[in-house]
Amino acid sequence: MEHEKRDKSTDTTPKKLTKYTITTPEWHYLKIKINFDPPTTPLPPVSSLSLRTLFTRALTELFGIVGSGIHIDILDWNGEIHDSDFVGIIRVQKENLTTLWSTLTLFNATLDTSTDASTSATGTNIEDIDDGTDNSNLKEISFQVLGNSPYLMGLINDSREWTNQLLLDSY
Repeated sequence: MEHEKRDKSTDTTPKKLTKYTITTPEWHYLKIKINFDPPTTPLPPVSSLSLRTLFTRALTELFGIVGSGIHIDILDWNGEIHDSDFVGIIRVQKENLTTLWSTLTLFNATLDTSTDASTSATGTNIEDIDDGTDNSNLKEISFQVLGNSPYLMGLINDSREWTNQLLLDSY
């Protein structure tokens, strides 16, 4: 029996190509903390609806009706992960990231923490309120952006804290 030799130069079998495409993500994720001044213990109850109203109010004050139309998804807020701080993760479209970030950085308000936070927000400062009433429940609030990433996994843990914790655990 003779074996036929195949000439590799004349082999016309097409090679199968695999193509992988990584596109730019449509969404961006922000890890946000609400700061109270003076600090509040225990933390006042705030629902997702209250937070959404607060975000919308902040966007409306800074960017008007166009700002109020920005879509924000609250993914996690003071769930089982964040018991000690007012920390949460929100999602926004990539095109609206800078608008939302600048709004959160510039916004501050006074809240009456004796009731639901969204219904009692005022645009005044605590120093401006001097009507003889008890102002102990009034707190100034501000937002602090702790992290951002186009991928949700990027917000799970700060790489610097994680590395330091590994070093401390090894001793």
